[in-house]
Amino acid sequence: MAQTRTPQTLVAWIAAVARAQGRRPAVVTDELEWSYGELWDRTQAVARHLLHDLDLRPGDRVAIAGTNEPAYLAAYFGVLRAGCVVVPLNVMLDIRAIRDQLELVEAAAVIVGDVDAELGEGIAETLPTFDLGGLAGTGSGYLPNLGPSSPASILLTSGSTGRPKGVVHTQGTLLHASLQMATALPYGPDDRNLAFLPFYTAVGEQILPTLATGGSIRVLPRFDAERVARAAADCTNFDAVPTVMSRLLDQAPLGNLARLRWILFASEPMPVSLLQRWWDALPNVETHQFYGMTEVLPMTFAADRMLREEPATVGIGFPTSRIVAVDEAGAEITDGSPGELICRSPARMLGYHGDKELTAAAWTEDGSMLTGDLGRIDERGRVFLTGRLKDLIISGGLNIAPAEIEAVACRHPGVSAAAVVGIPDQRWGETPVVVAVAAAGGNGFDAGALLAHCREELSSFKRPSAAALIDSMPAIGIGKSDKGLIRKQILDGEIELVRAN
Repeated sequence: MAQTRTPQTLVAWIAAVARAQGRRPAVVTDELEWSYGELWDRTQAVARHLLHDLDLRPGDRVAIAGTNEPAYLAAYFGVLRAGCVVVPLNVMLDIRAIRDQLELVEAAAVIVGDVDAELGEGIAETLPTFDLGGLAGTGSGYLPNLGPSSPASILLTSGSTGRPKGVVHTQGTLLHASLQMATALPYGPDDRNLAFLPFYTAVGEQILPTLATGGSIRVLPRFDAERVARAAADCTNFDAVPTVMSRLLDQAPLGNLARLRWILFASEPMPVSLLQRWWDALPNVETHQFYGMTEVLPMTFAADRMLREEPATVGIGFPTSRIVAVDEAGAEITDGSPGELICRSPARMLGYHGDKELTAAAWTEDGSMLTGDLGRIDERGRVFLTGRLKDLIISGGLNIAPAEIEAVACRHPGVSAAAVVGIPDQRWGETPVVVAVAAAGGNGFDAGALLAHCREELSSFKRPSAAALIDSMPAIGIGKSDKGLIRKQILDGEIELVRAN
């Protein structure tokens, strides 16, 4: 009897699911439904077309620029099956930023789908491009054998600190990340996962664990509150970020959302007040959270029961990961005090593309990733984020974590989202300023009320010196506040502040 080997790569795992679940639905839209067998046949056709018709070679970096559609997923897995390295692009960026990213990763070609005409033309002037809808070749030929250490994807950081970095993940790290998510969270073959977050950012956390467990993906091209609510009537779960959850509560009919079994969220820290609003409106829809970074896709998770007990936590480490807080000397902190979080995990990146020096500086001697996040870990192993090392505000020689002030601001029912930045101050060197977006229906709430709330709730040295309300929160990527832009707008006088007496 032939022995069955456990798949060691992402491609091999999804192939095994496709063989076992060939007739079950894998990808669904309003217009079509692909079974697992159909999806995997399409990825094979794409892979052979890339290698044998378009003369790409295993190891070539192939970018994808497009919006959510089934062909994007066929191209994504087709690039992987060809042994090439897939580079998802953020099509909300301008052509200059896209060109910088393509140069950084040394891309050989770009697969282009439904993008802005100017962006598409700019990409075509930069590199060879292939039409996303025209990749279904009929050629034959070999496909390479891949191992766990084969480079699979380069994920581009948002570039909030300057030039973006290309984070290289392998077949093995992507598989391990998918299985971490699939085993710790309630994914299963009966799930129909509603996908509206952009694929360039959501494939790792949403698509891969869903397909790894035999579930199906219901694809929407983008987020639209009413359309999400309609589609949710026939789905079991979706991935979201706090800003999306807030908009759904404000804008979407809740009856269809109530049919969901569970949701998953990540990105920015979740305001406890928003989580409570969700539970009040949709008490039977489970909420699950994970915390991760581009370099270590998932690091911790908090299941629904844990969140309802302790809404401020981002959970505990995955079973195969070790996460600890360390002091400035790199020594582990064991008394629950805050420090920099570091994580050792089989889902850690291979490194930064083309930058050995930056890669070597990214982790400790034992291979633990330096996250740059500040947090504390209690006696139960639950992790609580307190801020970012680079976001720390030093006022009068004292360290102030913006995340703490943001959490206080978001506890006010009139606040939908908040960000805190430091601005120069003649007396203190730097002082915190809170900027917020008002919640729907928050008539009468103003910057003065926000400032008074924060100053009343915080210790004297942490109190913001000024506050402002803005219509929408500038963002980098999905759900992450663009604090650099907010600070610039304050200093340029574009955001009008109300100052404390």
